[in-house]
Amino acid sequence: MKAIVVYYSMSGNMKQVAESVASKLSADVLALHPVKAFPDKGAKKFLWGGRSAVMGSKPKLQPYIFNGKKYDTVIFGSPVWASNMAPPLRTFIEDNKEALEGKRFAGAVCFMGSGGQRALKKLKKALGIENLAVELMLVEPKDKPREEVEAQIREFCDALKASDDQG
Repeated sequence: MKAIVVYYSMSGNMKQVAESVASKLSADVLALHPVKAFPDKGAKKFLWGGRSAVMGSKPKLQPYIFNGKKYDTVIFGSPVWASNMAPPLRTFIEDNKEALEGKRFAGAVCFMGSGGQRALKKLKKALGIENLAVELMLVEPKDKPREEVEAQIREFCDALKASDDQG
């Protein structure tokens, strides 16, 4: 399995998860960065980010390199904003529709309260698929004991490897 973890992280939760997943799977990593950063403090963080997610915005991204031919598996990682994936993922998916065709997908989301299932459902819709190979939902992983988070990530990676063996 040749995999890449494509993610957006504002507070560092998803970055931590993406790097751990990539390490366990020997996967490449692609961090997405919008040209105009989202507010990351105070009420503006929640209002602007939530509104952007609900409205389905597709912010312009800083340049990145993605060669879809190199990968058979794409793992998407996102914080949950108003029960949605973060807008940079929507932009990436839209910009790479052809390169993503025929790939196997997995999804990981980090959140504070709820909305993980709905965010993954919207990710599947954006990808035009019924199911992800494997799903991971973590509540505030930076604030939880490291061993607990790593165990959940390990289970996710093991399940992804097992689904690859069956496919």
